Amino acid sequence: MRTIEPIRVAFLTVAVFGLLQLTVASAAITTSELIEANEKDVNDIYLAIIGKDVDHFMPEQTAALLDIANQCPMVGGNSVFRARALYTLIDDRQDYDDELLCLQHGIIVKSLRQPSVVGLSVIPNPATNEATLVLTETLNEPGVFVVFDALGAEVLRGVVPVQTLRWSMNTELLAPAMYQYQVRGPSGLLGVGKLTIVR
Repeated sequence: MRTIEPIRVAFLTVAVFGLLQLTVASAAITTSELIEANEKDVNDIYLAIIGKDVDHFMPEQTAALLDIANQCPMVGGNSVFRARALYTLIDDRQDYDDELLCLQHGIIVKSLRQPSVVGLSVIPNPATNEATLVLTETLNEPGVFVVFDALGAEVLRGVVPVQTLRWSMNTELLAPAMYQYQVRGPSGLLGVGKLTIVR
């Protein structure tokens, strides 16, 4: 046990000395852009808290982290996400609205949420003169059933009523071929599929 203690002391000395060098080097960095300033500030706070194993944030560190965390990530850079991660240690209920934060700078953030797709199919498939759209759940809003040919031209359209699981359509006017179909509602695309007509 006595031989391990000098090794532990030497390791801690090297770790503290290395941290001191990083802190001095970070303090000497000058910045000219917001992204660079954010990166420097977040690194300084990280080294002062996590690097030194301190268990609380000073009020000015908390304010600086919250200021950076409430920036648009496309303007403030990746350090915005690092500031949010550090601020979670202070308040894990804090929420950030990137769409609103970025809109202030004229940046429109697209949502990554996928629209809910309703399970659907057309039977019989291949069809001859009539086909039925079968839904796994009823639509909460009126839908539009649109059929496209191989070139993408619309060849058939019909309104799918609300609260129905089956909707029949006449396909006599469609030439024998393979078609693509979509079911759309006011909120966007609800489902897609292929339909084959044979005679």
